[in-house]
Amino acid sequence: MPILLTPPCPCTGAPVRPSLVQANERSRQIDAMNARDHDTEQKKIKLLLLGAGESGKTTVLKQMQIIYGKGFAEEELRLQWAPRINENVVAAMKALCDAVEDLELMDQVVNQTEFDSFQSNEAMNGVGLLSPELSLSEIGPVIKVLWNDPGIQAAWEQRSEFQIIESHVKYFEKIDAMSDPEYTPSEEDVLLCRSRTIGIVKTVLEIDKNEFNIFDVGGQRNERRKWIHCFDEVTAVIFVAALSEYDQTLFEDSSQNRMVEAIEIFREHSTSSWFKTSALILFLNKSDLFEHKLGKKPISSVEEWDDYQGPDYVVNPLTGTHGCLRLGLSRPVRASHGGRLLPRTCTPTADGQAPDAELQLQQQEAFDQGKNYFLKKFLELPDDKQTERSSDVYTHVTCATNTDNVRKIFDVCKDVILKGSLIDSGFYA
Repeated sequence: MPILLTPPCPCTGAPVRPSLVQANERSRQIDAMNARDHDTEQKKIKLLLLGAGESGKTTVLKQMQIIYGKGFAEEELRLQWAPRINENVVAAMKALCDAVEDLELMDQVVNQTEFDSFQSNEAMNGVGLLSPELSLSEIGPVIKVLWNDPGIQAAWEQRSEFQIIESHVKYFEKIDAMSDPEYTPSEEDVLLCRSRTIGIVKTVLEIDKNEFNIFDVGGQRNERRKWIHCFDEVTAVIFVAALSEYDQTLFEDSSQNRMVEAIEIFREHSTSSWFKTSALILFLNKSDLFEHKLGKKPISSVEEWDDYQGPDYVVNPLTGTHGCLRLGLSRPVRASHGGRLLPRTCTPTADGQAPDAELQLQQQEAFDQGKNYFLKKFLELPDDKQTERSSDVYTHVTCATNTDNVRKIFDVCKDVILKGSLIDSGFYA
């Protein structure tokens, strides 16, 4: 029988037992495997979506799934999303009806029968969710009547005083189609659908042959304590804030302005040691709703933003009434009232309306100045937190329900994120 010789110990020259040789070889293999796993993990891109509740984080994630993933199958749209969307519609109308009562607008309700029928319907629970016994095809016609009711419209104009998803107005505008028993939601319908994120949701997408691990975490206060579990080795953070929520309050705290909350969260995390090497991207979202709201609610009319000195929408003084005016945007004029910028309306035509070209220029001016005002608020840091971080923030104005808009913006962000990944891996100086 041949005698198996093992190499001597390199340190002592003493013979080494075969069992020890095998253990050493096994240890070497484990180390090599761990090194390979580490390299694989290093090549993965970890993207974190942060922001306050209802800012549009999850909508951004849905867009990524549409653009870079498989989108939504028809069966998924009908069986999974259609019931959620129907509940969103009913819950929104329930919130409006409750607001009519709370804001004492009942004297403006014309369709009292439909209003009472909706409010007393036992097939809905207290928050307006559909039960299996009630379909949107049955209650849709009632919702259509109510949406066009003066009392409901009066409540909608005061929507900053209660909790409702503003983008759901698009559901009301297509309620006829949605009431069809054969209705299949579109991708836009899915993007508009509100589904609260609870805990941490991980989505893996392959983008340009790179594995993106995207983490969406709940934005409401009771969910934020879970954020820290995602903070390790983050390649990039996309912080989503809703521009249109400058006059709204938190769902969980009616005394706190949503924009103030978003700014405070962003400032806290933009200076966090966790993200010193992470690319930081700020999405000022819901630009479409922001543009529309500027015509209804001047920024400076909100107590928290009374230092705003940019242009606002103003009522044309020649018409005086809301029904026949065309809202124009003001140009700021320096006045003697404490140096404050006062609004000036655009020059009207003979029928009391603003010329289209001038109106469009003023709309763009007001939008840009309002956006820049809030962007400055986000990037300003208190004296005790002054860092170089603000110069490294990549900012974009987004409409997360617009696929083309998100695709163009994420193409730019992708380059920033991939560059950060190469730096982390040591391949980019």
